Amino acid sequence: MEVAVIGAGLSGLTAAYHLRERQVAVLEAGDRPGGVCLAGNFHGIPFPAGSAYFYYPWDDAWKSWYASLGLDLDGAIIAPPTSALWHRGGWLADCFSPKALPDWPVSDRDRLGLQKLVADLARWEEDWDVLGTRQLPEPQLDDCSLAQYVEQERGLSPEVTEILAPYCRSCLGGGPETISAWAGLYFLMAEWSSGSRLAAFPEGNARLTTALAQVLPRPVRLQQVVTALRRTGDGVEVLLWDRGAKEWRSLKAGVVILAAGKVAARRLLGGDWGWREADWERFRYSSYVVAALRGPLSLRAPGYENWVVGEPAFSDFILTPRNAAAGEDKVLVLYAPQAVPQGQATLLGQTPEAQAETLLAALERHFPGTKQEIKEIQLFRFGHAQIMATPGFNTWLRRECRTADGPLILAHSDLEGLPCVEAAIVQGQRAAREALAWLQAAKS
Repeated sequence: MEVAVIGAGLSGLTAAYHLRERQVAVLEAGDRPGGVCLAGNFHGIPFPAGSAYFYYPWDDAWKSWYASLGLDLDGAIIAPPTSALWHRGGWLADCFSPKALPDWPVSDRDRLGLQKLVADLARWEEDWDVLGTRQLPEPQLDDCSLAQYVEQERGLSPEVTEILAPYCRSCLGGGPETISAWAGLYFLMAEWSSGSRLAAFPEGNARLTTALAQVLPRPVRLQQVVTALRRTGDGVEVLLWDRGAKEWRSLKAGVVILAAGKVAARRLLGGDWGWREADWERFRYSSYVVAALRGPLSLRAPGYENWVVGEPAFSDFILTPRNAAAGEDKVLVLYAPQAVPQGQATLLGQTPEAQAETLLAALERHFPGTKQEIKEIQLFRFGHAQIMATPGFNTWLRRECRTADGPLILAHSDLEGLPCVEAAIVQGQRAAREALAWLQAAKS
């Protein structure tokens, strides 16, 4: 093949899409393409079991990208309020909007400070075009945690940090004390922006990866476990174990795009490729549980995504269908980031039954009566869910991290230092451009 793409997550599928006129093999170790873009279905009710939503592409280039996949953007736009905050027994709808700031459950001094922060974010947004670039605007913000910035630099109280905590844990993999101020503010910039709009499909971002996989001229090769990459005179030899056929195979490619995260990549990039263990140690990850709970739920929540403050067991939830009639079955999709750094051990150390009981008890504390309405639970466990942008990580990533070595090109949202759908897409687009350039250079 001209190109071998290892990993059929959003980055790998995007790269293959942009290379679809060349000879491309997409290799996936699992039983399905999509990575963390995982769809769920409960007795005919679709829900996002993994990555749930993306930001509506107000930019023409993003509009064109989604339209090329045949996606109905207008139908995917989420009606407001998109977010709501549960704090001390009450809801604050549209919590991440300038108009809701006067109602934030904080002191008058904090409200004034938040309004100034949001005004700064709106001003910075004009220059913060960071995806796909090596530049880091306001680089000093990457030197400290979001909690340090909010409390020490902006003079806001710990109550503000507490309110931001569930958002940071769910979207960025760690609390405000763990993630860098730069990464946290970049995400909050999109939340408070007057220009961005949230979009989601019933099954979440699995709709994106399904659309990509369907338009490829060759189907994704599933159950292909790559075990080694070897340089050859005219490219790379890919050694793999075919789980379905139960046999070893070899594939030769002019260029390889490695669209996998740390767990897989670090096993493949020793020896000939020269990656150091110290490089890998900079990549840190959250662990994650998604719990889908089905039943005739009477719980009502104003937002599409609903944040719960002060609950260590989970951070937020989505109710779907959002406007189901009373008595009809709904699915409550509960997101439960695991504590860092012991999260993965905690995740693997609990039985599914114990994990379910922990989440049900936490849900019942905030919304009494919900537990008895639950008929069925499905659990999805992600031990390597998303990159944590700790202080200094994005600075190192843009200055020192290598993304290509001859015929080997890395592509993953990790390499943007931002765990979002758009980062994965941009990485796949970049890898495709570099692969085409390498093939052209080799030909000439």
